[in-house]
Amino acid sequence: MLSRRTVLLMGATAAIAAACGSETKLAGREPVDPDGSAPFKPSGVKNPPKEKVPTKLAMVGDSITLGSQPAVELVLADIGFTDVTINAETSRRIVVGGKNPMPGLDVVTFIAASDPPDLWVIELGTNDAGLYATDDEYLGLVDAILAVIPDEDPLVWMNTYREDHLDGCVQFNAVLATRLDDRHHATVGNWYQECLDTDGSILQSDGVHPDETGRLIFADTVRQAIATRLGS
Repeated sequence: MLSRRTVLLMGATAAIAAACGSETKLAGREPVDPDGSAPFKPSGVKNPPKEKVPTKLAMVGDSITLGSQPAVELVLADIGFTDVTINAETSRRIVVGGKNPMPGLDVVTFIAASDPPDLWVIELGTNDAGLYATDDEYLGLVDAILAVIPDEDPLVWMNTYREDHLDGCVQFNAVLATRLDDRHHATVGNWYQECLDTDGSILQSDGVHPDETGRLIFADTVRQAIATRLGS
């Protein structure tokens, strides 16, 4: 039997698909239940009260975010964000790279200096997991990003999952969780657990990128983490 969350995710697919390919901001548009009567909130986690929602958000990510961007934009509009910047590129790493793709650290540094948001969402680590041997090396990656984001800024960092480097993901995610636990105003978005709980069935055949349903679940996982951060 399908769970209510799965039914709502499937029912929202058409609304998300209509937005795919669009690079425009989607403020004011709401994903809906299958009957079209209510905003799409399948996880059961309530959005924070509107008076607690800042207006400006920046999200920096890799291909996981890029493929899920229309769904994420709709979810962020539903929460109440009216000024959203999403910068995501395929194969993006945290500190390694050049102009294409630009490393995540360079993008975060630019946004922090030129147009700082009220809340940050980071989805980086997918293309670094499994490429380093020690916790200290992963900690250096995380700290490089945290050094650019002011300590008082609310932060959500989506952890990572990929079947071909699962041990590396576990190691990176453990370091990330420990480091963010030491930082005030920070929450981990548990994408890894969503993939684990579904045995990877929400991913494409590469075991890395979310499929159509997975992109909706990823967006809802972002929403849950933001609701947790702003509700705390």
